Order: sequence, then structure tokens, then C-alpha cells
Amino acid sequence: MASYRALGLDASVEQLGYLALSFAALSIAVAIPIGRLVDERGARATTVGGIALMGGAALGHAAAADLLGLIAAHAALGLGLIFAVVGLQAIVAHAGPADGADARFGLFGATVSLGQVLGPVVAGGMAEVLIAAGLAGPDDPYGTAPTFVLAALLCASGAVAALRLPRYPGGTREARVAAEPPDGSRPAGLGTVLRAPHMGKALWASMVVLTATDVLTVYLPAIGAERGWSVAFVSILLAVRAALSFAVRVGTAPLVRMLGRRPLLVGACGIGAAALLLMTPELPAWVAVVLMAVTGLVLGIGQPLTMAWVSRSAPEHLRATALAVRLTANRVGQSLIPVAVGAVAAIAGSGAIFLVLGALLVSTSVAVARSDLR
Repeated sequence: MASYRALGLDASVEQLGYLALSFAALSIAVAIPIGRLVDERGARATTVGGIALMGGAALGHAAAADLLGLIAAHAALGLGLIFAVVGLQAIVAHAGPADGADARFGLFGATVSLGQVLGPVVAGGMAEVLIAAGLAGPDDPYGTAPTFVLAALLCASGAVAALRLPRYPGGTREARVAAEPPDGSRPAGLGTVLRAPHMGKALWASMVVLTATDVLTVYLPAIGAERGWSVAFVSILLAVRAALSFAVRVGTAPLVRMLGRRPLLVGACGIGAAALLLMTPELPAWVAVVLMAVTGLVLGIGQPLTMAWVSRSAPEHLRATALAVRLTANRVGQSLIPVAVGAVAAIAGSGAIFLVLGALLVSTSVAVARSDLR
């Protein structure tokens, strides 16, 4: 809906890339310090504060009078999200043994996907009603304002719920200190995380999978506008993608047992690349729905597997830091790739977006095949 808000303010396809950049840029600087803070001081305060900041940023989207104001609000949204997600992922990582991380992150990702199913449907429906009633203003022709107000209310309820989360994701502070190695043997922190075997490949896989999802979310409105798709149909496509991601994340644990982590992730990235490449030319609407469903399945597999991969590779008392490193890598991708995609689309047309994402997923499939993921 931020993309539609930007289009209503006469943003170009290339400027949508800058909108995506604003969402991710601040996170690059703060994610790792936040992860260290969570490892040392606990997760609850960062989670509550981050959700509250997201609510304020949502209202900022509704009030934005120009593209610069919208970009500022979007930057605040991304900053709030990074505070919240680092805390939440740390709680999930510490909620049980490392071998069960796939199932826990699968359920966590499924819950996120459920929100992503409902969000586009509700937002698209509200926008269509506003447009049909002739209530959409000249600076908001796509009827996005009610969505941002609803998002702010949801964030307020989420912040209240987060007050009941555990302060320390790994138990009480005293228990965590007792479990840490003696002085002199404790890993150095960030350097230890980065030196973990094949961590670079895990971070690359995570970055591409998440960025592919975000690029589709950012650019699908522009692609839809070019191809004559309504706001409602674009919302349906995004909801279909999220619904299939939800379904596959619920079943992450049995899929891992059946196929193994590495074959599952290699195959998912390869199939996802093929589906996106097939979407490059203009297609009948029903074909786009089918291909978006396939994309949702494969991208849904990738997120929990990469989260668990990164978490398992780090010492227990540095898991929040490791997950923050993952988020930083993701944000680097979310900063650079959308801008690059927007530049390519400005030259070659919006369909080139699918070509670029397909190529990135192919590279990820190759990297995972050559990793030590088990």
C-alpha cells in the first residue's frame, strides 16, 4: 500500500526503488548493535518499542503530503521493524533445542505469512470500497489512507501484547550468565559469528529469498498498473503468495525430515527461479495466479530454513547477534537490489524485474548446493 501511496504522489517505477531503499537503509547501521543489546539486556523492550514505532510510522504514511515525507515515514517503519524482529527472532531461537529450530521458525514464519495473507485482502478491499464510493482524494487516488490507520491500531495492540513477552529470550539473566563459558573462553562476538563455516552462503541465501519477496511486494503494483491489473487483483496475487508461504511453513518440519535441508532449499530456489522467469512476459491472469502460488511455496520454504541455519551456526549466547547479522545482510539486499531492479525496469520494462529475481534465485541454488547445510 506504500507503493500505491507513492504512485498516487506521481512516483516513477525507479522511485519505488528508493522507497524500498528507505525501508532498509537505517537497519543496516543498527541491526547488529540491536542484536548485541538483545543478547546482553533482553528482548522485550526492543520488541515493544519497535512495534510502537511502526504504528507511528503507519500514521506518517497516511499524513505524507509528498514523496519525501512518505520516504521518511517508510524509513521509520523499517527501523521499528528491525527493533521488533531482532527481539522476536531471538525469543524463537531460544525457545527450545537447536535441532528443533526449523519447526519453530517455520511456525514463526507461518504466522507472519498469515498476516501477509490477510493484509493485502483487507487493504485491497478497503481501497476498492473507498475508490468506488468516490472518497479517494486527489493525492491518494488508490484509497490507501484507511489501511495505514488500521495498521497503526494493529501495532498498538501488538505493542500491548508484547509487554508480556519474556525479558530475556534464553531465560533469566542469572541463568544465562551461569551457562556462558568462563572468562577467556567466550567467543568474541560478531567476529565469531562471521567466521562460522559457510555463514556467508547462509547469509546470501537468506538475503536473496527475503529480498525477492519484498521486491515482488514493492513492484507488483507498478507491474499491475502497466498490465492493466486492478488494485484488487494485485492484492489477490500477493495474498495467494502469502497463503502458500503460510501453508508450506506450517509443514516445514516434516519436509525437512523427508527431503533434508540442503536438497529442499536447493530445489525451492530452482523452482522459484523458473516460476519468476515464466512471469517475465505478459500472461493471462489465471497463469499469473498459478505462478505466484508456486513462488509463494518456494519462498516460504526459504525463510525458516535460512533463519534456522544461521541460528544453529552461532554459539547459544550469540544467537540474537547472528540473527541480527542475517537481518543486516537482508537489509543490504533490500537496499541495493530494489534500486538496481528499478533501474533495469526503467530501461527494459517492468517484466525485467522477474528476470533479475530469477537469476538471483539460480545463484542461491548453486551456493546452497555447495554448502555444508545438513
